[in-house]
Amino acid sequence: MKSMLYVSILFLACGLVGCSSDDEDNATDPDPIVIADLAGAWDCTQFLAVSTDDPQTQFELITLGGSLTVTVQPDGSFVGEASIPDPQTGIPLVVPFGGTFALVSQTVLSMQFAVEIPPFLENGTAEFTLVGNTMTLHQEVTTFDFDFDGADDPATFDATFVR
Repeated sequence: MKSMLYVSILFLACGLVGCSSDDEDNATDPDPIVIADLAGAWDCTQFLAVSTDDPQTQFELITLGGSLTVTVQPDGSFVGEASIPDPQTGIPLVVPFGGTFALVSQTVLSMQFAVEIPPFLENGTAEFTLVGNTMTLHQEVTTFDFDFDGADDPATFDATFVR
């Protein structure tokens, strides 16, 4: 009877070992994102603000003929240049800027500009993804002055950058 108990315990132990997850053994989690992963020269391919009051009211910098480039250093400091078409004349206003990015978490990025340029470049945080040489930013709750009257309107914001 004792030998039967030992054999049963042995089978149970082998069964438990056999049931361990192969995913844990074979899966490799991606390395955590560090601020140095953002280093490089980035071109904005989408800079879209959408009114939450009226989703038909939108501002998309790139399709309006504007541009935004930013160069990020391994420590998170950045410099860049925005070319923003004047809403009245269409003549581009070229604006240099700088500041610092910091990781709040693996999905949230803090942006601190040396000088804020409302409504385009303002301090805050955004959800972000970084996949290869593409970075996306998203702010669900933000504001944007769609009619440039000095009054901010509630908005969402999305941007895409490629390195």
